[in-house]
Amino acid sequence: MDTATARLLANLTSDFYTKTASSFSATRQSPWEGWRQVVDAAARSLRGREPLSVLDAGCGNLRFERFLFDEGIAFRAVGVDDCPALVDEGASAFEAAGLPDAPIKFVEANIVEALLCGADPFAALDRRTFDLAVAFGVMHHVPTAAARRRLLDALVGRTRPGGIVAASFWRFADDARLLKKARAATAKAQERFGPLDLDAGDHLLQWQQDESVFRYCHHASDDEIADLAAACAASAEVVANFFADGSSGRLNRYLVLRKR
Repeated sequence: MDTATARLLANLTSDFYTKTASSFSATRQSPWEGWRQVVDAAARSLRGREPLSVLDAGCGNLRFERFLFDEGIAFRAVGVDDCPALVDEGASAFEAAGLPDAPIKFVEANIVEALLCGADPFAALDRRTFDLAVAFGVMHHVPTAAARRRLLDALVGRTRPGGIVAASFWRFADDARLLKKARAATAKAQERFGPLDLDAGDHLLQWQQDESVFRYCHHASDDEIADLAAACAASAEVVANFFADGSSGRLNRYLVLRKR
């Protein structure tokens, strides 16, 4: 993928979330089943560490933090995202639960832009490290294999020895209905923006009936996920690699690493 295409896709995705924050958040309220396995892995590796320090890359509407709270897990989280409107949606839910001072600090930063520039996506966090670093619903929005690898490297780099790193990979192309929608939206994007230098697995998706917005989505193959894990082998070991979520139980694939 050329640089111009990568930046266009990143900008389209940022605009997508800004424009759809309220309606998108309304459809993203329930926890993912896969999170329970991630938290179980963290509990096994991090016995006695409370509260759990969490880095949530692409925190969105703080759905993962609400899951931790509902599960009774003591935590302190730093959420990084470039869409304050989505974060505000999540903060409202905590306020409604009587927690105006929820244990979450929000840092506004464009993770994908930093990755495409070769910069540290978590530079605003200084040198702080965490017990658990997660990227849920994020990897598929990162254009280019090199940038996705940099994100996983950065998550591992921000994790303490013995800590857990978890990333989800949306397997939308395994679902015939979603793949059909992705192909149709990608064709519309090509008509609107001209030929796009897409990599294998790259698509664009729209939102509900709104044809004015597009979000970039990458379907990571099994081989790509294995390559990402192998690239981190010197600093982190795989402790779990599984499918979960959706009616099929296979909508996301999770890669869970333990920092050496």
